[in-house]
Order: sequence, then structure tokens, then C-alpha cells
Amino acid sequence: MEFYNREKELRDLLNIIRQEPNMITFIYGPINSGKTVLMYHLVENILPRQEERYATFYINLRQYYVTDQDSFIRVLFNLSEEDIFTKVREFISKGISFVLNYHGIPIKESLLEKLLKRREINDAFEFLKNFFMKLKRNNIKPIIIFDELQVIKDIKINEPLIYRIFNFFISLTKELKLCHVFAITSDSTFIERIYNEAMLQDRARYYFVDDFDGETVERILRSKGFSDEEVDMVWEYFGGKPIHIIEVIQAKDMRRDIREYCEDILEERKNWISEVILQKEDDKEFFEKVISLLKKFLHEDTFKYEKITPELLFLVDKNILFVDPRKKLVKPQSKLNLLAIRNFLKEFNV
Repeated sequence: MEFYNREKELRDLLNIIRQEPNMITFIYGPINSGKTVLMYHLVENILPRQEERYATFYINLRQYYVTDQDSFIRVLFNLSEEDIFTKVREFISKGISFVLNYHGIPIKESLLEKLLKRREINDAFEFLKNFFMKLKRNNIKPIIIFDELQVIKDIKINEPLIYRIFNFFISLTKELKLCHVFAITSDSTFIERIYNEAMLQDRARYYFVDDFDGETVERILRSKGFSDEEVDMVWEYFGGKPIHIIEVIQAKDMRRDIREYCEDILEERKNWISEVILQKEDDKEFFEKVISLLKKFLHEDTFKYEKITPELLFLVDKNILFVDPRKKLVKPQSKLNLLAIRNFLKEFNV
């Protein structure tokens, strides 16, 4: 699928990168809103057009089973015999702008094993700091991107690993001005937790990436041959969720009736939400609190919250609802979820 209408987001993120590093940037939003695709497009298509030289290091934690400090360190690095600075000198001698893209920090296996044997994450951090300093001395701006950082939120050594990592990020950005740090997450309770974390006050910014707006959805669907009625129908059922737009286009390509397709997907989602919620029916008090919370969506698309209650946490952890801590706002993860919640409440008369 083509990359659509993220000009504002790309402009905002590019403006951050052009400035001297001074904060950690958390990129958050509902699941499947296009956060990862946005960052890939920035790195692969926008940065290469700039005059500055960049080195980007993408760490995708969702692809790995990270259970302890050692496994996290292994994910940080990418085994390589390539000397990045040989390539840097070659490009600089040609007087060209460039972007070096890596999945992880390139390191020789022998050096990685030495870092692991020391069993102290600060040694890995010291290596990274010196590596970024060397890049900066060569007039190259390093950018490190962590996708789904919340994967490590529960790992502990003597203290939660996440706090040691945050301290290192603060050192790289606010203190040393060495490297831009981006952390992408769809876990809104994780964002809620770190947004209220004292150690990150004035040391982090939060950038929200939402689903497509109606104008973008209409433009995408019309370019794929959807009729006026079909465009309205897709928006009614799916809103601007990128993954649903992709799937409905594929359904049309397979000559599915769009209304039938939309109704089938809604029925599937309603059945899934029903199964998740009715599993709590035996805990009558908790079940009633869950239902009471969901009933707020019978006539509203969003509502304000004061604190994360157990029933709200349950629905957010199940990816039924999404919370935005900056606005203290709760909403379904998608338009499809909103309709499915309403259908569930009506069907079971709860």
C-alpha cells in the first residue's frame, strides 16, 4: 500500500531531528495507526533528501523474546564485520550527503561476547556513548529508534531495567546532546505510566499518531475505484484505521461485496469482544464495572478519565480501549471496536 498523507507528522519529526537532541521522543497512538510505517518512511525516504548526514539504528523489540538484561543487550547490537567508519570516510571523501541505516548497532561478535561476560549493562551503554561520540565527531547525526519499548517494562536486575535505560536516554539527549532517541509504542498503559514518571518530567516529549482522517480515507478509496456509497460505508464501519483500509481494498480486489464484508468483520469483532468480556461474568462486581464503563460508549465516542481503574486497565490491556494520558481521554482502539461494543451491549441487553 502506498504511503498516504502524513505530511504534517513527517514535517514535525524532521523538525525534531534537525534540532540539537534535548529530549526523548515517545511516539504513541492506537494499535495499527501507522507509527512504524511512518518512522520507516521518514528514515528511508525523507532523511536521504536532506543535506545533513545521518546514521539511524532501528531496534525492533517486537521481533524478539526479551526476558533479561543479556537478551536485551543482544537485541541492541547487530553482529557485523563491517567497519562503519570506513564507509563513513569513503562517503565523506566524495563530499556527498548520506544516511546509514542499521537494524541494531553494528558490532563484532568478539566484542559483543566481552560485553556480555562483564554482565553489566553500563559497559554496553559506555560502548554506545563512545560510538555515538565518534559519529558526531564525523559530523554525522545518530538516531536510535526503539519499536515497542514496553516489551522490557517488567524486566528487573536490581531495579527495573527500564529506569536504567531511561537514565541512559536522558544522558544521550538532554545532557550530552549526542543522539536523537525515539521510542514507539502502542501500549497506552505504558505511556500513561511513563507520562506520570517524575524522572522524565521535562526530559521527554510525546507525539501522537492517530488513524487517517476522513479526507485521506476518501482519497485512498477513490483511487482504488470505490463508489460514493462504498466510501461512506467503509468510513462508517472502519473509520481511518490503516490496516482495515488495506484489508477492505483487498476484499474489493477479490470482488467481495463491500457491505457484506463490513458486516462480517463487525460480527467477528463483536464475537471476540463478547468472549473477552463474558469470561469475567463469574466475578459479578468486576463484570458490572466493566459493563458500566462500556455503556459510556452507547452515546459517546470518547470520555475523560481521572485514573486508571482495574476495569479500564483490563479493557486497555485487551486492546479493546485506548487511553491518551496527555488528554486524559478514553476511546475504543478503532471505529470497528466502537460499533462492536455497542452491538455487544444491545445483543446481551447488559
